[in-house]
Amino acid sequence: MSNKPATVSRALARELKRIDEKMSREGGIPHEVVRQEWLADMATELRKMVDAFERTGRGAKDLLEALVIAETEGVDAALLADIRRELGHRVKKRRVA
Repeated sequence: MSNKPATVSRALARELKRIDEKMSREGGIPHEVVRQEWLADMATELRKMVDAFERTGRGAKDLLEALVIAETEGVDAALLADIRRELGHRVKKRRVA
């Protein structure tokens, strides 16, 4: 591990300072906004997993686990149903082919 302090570019430092000043003035981002973005990211990652799904035991286990976690955390049920349908179509296509 390096003993050197972390460094950032001048542009990144300006951006971080701008964000800090904005958060200080406006009081930060509401938790619900952060949570909604997180759930949207979770749904996006699920779609990517479905697109990359290979019919292996490990792949199926990982995908099932991700679906259960998303459902438990509160990803929109209609969105999850759409993702499951998409997965079903992919699996069905492979069986027929």
